[in-house]
Amino acid sequence: MANILVVGSANIDLVTRVQRVPKPGETLLGRSFDTVPGGKGANQATAAARLGAATWFAGCVGNDAFGEMQRRNLSAEGIDLTHLHVHPSEPTGTAVILVAEEGQNSIVVTPAANMGIRPDDLAGMAEVFARVDAVVMQLEIPLDTVEAALDLARRHAVLSIVDAGPAQQVPDAIIEKADVISPNETEAEALTGVAIQSLDDAREAGRELLERGARRVVLKLGAMGALYIDDKEWVHVPAFSITPVDTTAAGDAFTAALALVWKERRPGDALAFANAAGALAATVAGAQPSMPTRAAVDAFLRTQG
Repeated sequence: MANILVVGSANIDLVTRVQRVPKPGETLLGRSFDTVPGGKGANQATAAARLGAATWFAGCVGNDAFGEMQRRNLSAEGIDLTHLHVHPSEPTGTAVILVAEEGQNSIVVTPAANMGIRPDDLAGMAEVFARVDAVVMQLEIPLDTVEAALDLARRHAVLSIVDAGPAQQVPDAIIEKADVISPNETEAEALTGVAIQSLDDAREAGRELLERGARRVVLKLGAMGALYIDDKEWVHVPAFSITPVDTTAAGDAFTAALALVWKERRPGDALAFANAAGALAATVAGAQPSMPTRAAVDAFLRTQG
């Protein structure tokens, strides 16, 4: 069993299903509304636990009903919440999500209490860092906290993976300190200025990240699959053919799966496993509810040959 620590965000997703994403100034009638536990960090912790990892989650929620909902759901997955803090004044983070008929989504995140996880909160976690196999982070928490987690991971010789979402510029120090940095197409464009329309564009964006000090890059490319690149090789793994229902958190399932198998598999095999987890997540509505189990991923891979 792998041991995985996730340092990141915990939101509640306010999800409206619509025929299509509205144009500026346009009002559409929604087809349904749901309140679903989400947040990239909490999603990845849930995915890691369902994939079979012993999982710790460090983050911050508000002292409110949404925060209690997150605690209840994460606890039900068997995740260690010793380092999930409660903010004294800010509400739990939220994400307003529009899911279009074809499965694509548009998301606005309000971090709120997520900004309450600070570098000092990690100082007492040396024992956790010392026992885990991988530390996973995202960019929905303060960037200095991400960098502090990377420093601790390096100090304890632990694999570190940064999911570079949501799209934004980050200091070179984060790119340099991460063992693996993993943006999607939009996030890669924000980091490198390269608009990704093709696999060649993705390779160019990967090379740009290597020039900025990245050790290894894993690009999540949606329908184009995933691309691994380092200073010696690049490996492209095509996406699996599915009919998407909701792509929300598919990238989070991918990242958790990648952390789970990174040390035991070659890059191409690790990306195939992660692609399978992401594909399964896209076939189920909601963020945390869509995170697949290890049995489901293994069964899916067998059907794909």
